[in-house]
Amino acid sequence: MLPLLMLLSILLLLALGVPIAFTLGITALIFIFVYADIPLNMLIQQLYLGTNSFPLLAIPLFMLAGSLMNYGGISKRLIDFALSIIGMVKGGLAMVNVVASIFFGAITGTAAGASAAVGQIMIPAMKEKGYSPSFSAAVTSGGSSLGIIIPPSVPMILYGSISGISVASLFLTGIPIGLTIAFGYLIVVYLISRKKGYHFTEKPFSLRDIFKTFVLAIPALLVPIAIFGTILTGLATPTESAAIAVICALLASFIYRELTIKSFIEALNESVRNTALVMFIVATATLLGYSFSLLGIGRQMMEPIMAYSDNPIILLLIAALILFIGGFIFDGTVMVLVIVPLFLPLVNATAVDPLQFAMVVIIVWAIGQQTPPVASGLYITTAIAKVSMLQVSRYNIWFIFVLFLTLMAMIFYPDVMLYVPRLLIS
Repeated sequence: MLPLLMLLSILLLLALGVPIAFTLGITALIFIFVYADIPLNMLIQQLYLGTNSFPLLAIPLFMLAGSLMNYGGISKRLIDFALSIIGMVKGGLAMVNVVASIFFGAITGTAAGASAAVGQIMIPAMKEKGYSPSFSAAVTSGGSSLGIIIPPSVPMILYGSISGISVASLFLTGIPIGLTIAFGYLIVVYLISRKKGYHFTEKPFSLRDIFKTFVLAIPALLVPIAIFGTILTGLATPTESAAIAVICALLASFIYRELTIKSFIEALNESVRNTALVMFIVATATLLGYSFSLLGIGRQMMEPIMAYSDNPIILLLIAALILFIGGFIFDGTVMVLVIVPLFLPLVNATAVDPLQFAMVVIIVWAIGQQTPPVASGLYITTAIAKVSMLQVSRYNIWFIFVLFLTLMAMIFYPDVMLYVPRLLIS
């Protein structure tokens, strides 16, 4: 009964337009005051402890690196390089959109950041070349999901902070999974482009052009190389690599001479606002999770699922379904900080690979970025393209289908999906 009352309370506050962070905090406070008797200072401590984590320090640093990339002229060089590689294929500009999302997934760490960075450049360019605005928005929105699967990934940092799994292991797991999804996206883009008649060549193949754009993009490519290189070699932790990424982004912006004092301040302001939003949600979600533990709600919710603890596939399917439903209601940050901790003891007590469950969570989060009412990636791209979500959805459903197939493969064939990540981690 208590879990249902808390859910109804959250839904009522959201329906009244209360921001998600305040909704979580208010719900936790009400139920703790009514059903528990603890000192108020304990709640303040929980808010503080929710954000007092060294791995979480990587979040503002990666967000700053992404903002510097956007304001420093780095985005354009990466997209020009992608266009020189794949621009000669039918529907090439749409494929460039996906490839650009891979680059920005390796920089921004968020779906919203990737969709904004790529969308502002690619959507107008695609519309100018004759692609429909709704298809342009769908490709950009689908590609933005790579921002939370290909590291550095803010969701992976959050997941690592609550699960105890090494963030570096999560990052190394996300690389091949993200590239697999990107390959599926390229197939979808090619098939839709053929069907819609987007057969014009975006850019003729030229080794000289590839070399020229590559040289110009070298400073921009330093950022993902610095991130992955330092983590793979063990020279830096993910948090330390985030600081290195900021330095590389500053150096690249200085080389391109497009980062002014004004745009630098704007980049700082943007990263501060985004970080404050995420960390405020983290703090209040931690308080709600504390109320779950204090009132025994987690145990009440997990008891019916315990019957399937001896069947990892059924357990993961149930977990994916609950997370999927949660993704319709909550932001992915809330889903990971509130719902995932309820499953972790059950996962740790069964034969489920912790990395397998982690990737199930991240992929479901990616699906949630594409499905209203949350759908932050979709909101941004539809606003840029000036089209409705309904128009975009007829194309976007195919990108969601790729994510769904990856999710099912992760649940039913984990040894295949995690083969390369396990090689990288070992």
